[in-house]
Amino acid sequence: MYFLRFVYTIFYLAFYILRKQKIESKKASIILHNLENKFDGKFDVRTLKKIKFYYALKVPAIYDAFLSLHNRNSNKQECERLLHYFICSSIFDNFFDRKELTDEEIYAITFDSENFKPKNFNERISLQSHLFILNFVTDKTKYLSVLKKEYNAQVQSRRQFDVAITNSEIEEITKAKGGNAVLLCSFYLDTSQSEIENNCWVQLGVIIQFINDLFDMHRDLQSGLQTIPNRIKNIEDFKIYYFDLISNLKNEINNIDLPKINKLQFTISIMGICALGLIAIEHLKKLQTKTGTSLNLNTIPNKDLIIDMEKKSNLWQWVKTVYQLSK
Repeated sequence: MYFLRFVYTIFYLAFYILRKQKIESKKASIILHNLENKFDGKFDVRTLKKIKFYYALKVPAIYDAFLSLHNRNSNKQECERLLHYFICSSIFDNFFDRKELTDEEIYAITFDSENFKPKNFNERISLQSHLFILNFVTDKTKYLSVLKKEYNAQVQSRRQFDVAITNSEIEEITKAKGGNAVLLCSFYLDTSQSEIENNCWVQLGVIIQFINDLFDMHRDLQSGLQTIPNRIKNIEDFKIYYFDLISNLKNEINNIDLPKINKLQFTISIMGICALGLIAIEHLKKLQTKTGTSLNLNTIPNKDLIIDMEKKSNLWQWVKTVYQLSK
């Protein structure tokens, strides 16, 4: 019975996510173009693509997954708030990574917004997007508390360019950055979330951050950014660690007060995300097997680090992994 339900759900979700992603991407293009006209400027090409990609994917893959627990999909207003979130997060990443603003200026635009005087398009649009979603949030105290944790994690992440940083320090930064970033998205929903659901948002965010690090290994190596995946010596040890992260998330899902059948779509959607990390880990495992020694990523060509999720073998492995994780 589970096999049939899984097959139906995985095909339904694949079709739904691809279709919804295209729809939301087109909507985002129109809204972003209108915002450029309104605030007299242009997003740079890389930032524009980043906003559209993450927004259009996360509406069906994450937003609608959580809302399936409440028997509905996201509405227009919820999606618009999430788009403004990705405007903020993408441009704030630029503020940090490109050093377009000092930490004090980033703090001011975020937590003293009414008194901040924007000097250019990026500052104007990020400030207005921040205020747009802040005005909606009902529990502003809690929201700003999470946002402050995310700000602190971003500041601390600069330490990841220091080769002397310890693995435990990297782990702490990674978890804080990923967990709080995804938790912020839950505040933009019209449906209130239980504490257990909030825990799921956090645990998922942690896993997504590790997935990003796994898929961005070459870029991070080139820039000198120290991440847990980039320091892997024995891939089996990291696989065990990653499975523990998934187990923590699955425990939270099991604690949601709904029958398992009512959580099936949610579980498969979320495990579909988690499975990406395991695909990357298996890819690294093959690279380690080739060398027969501990994994030295600095000696591996970039082309060998790339994980093509459009390859049939990777897609089939992904389906099998989701099936095993969701069962």
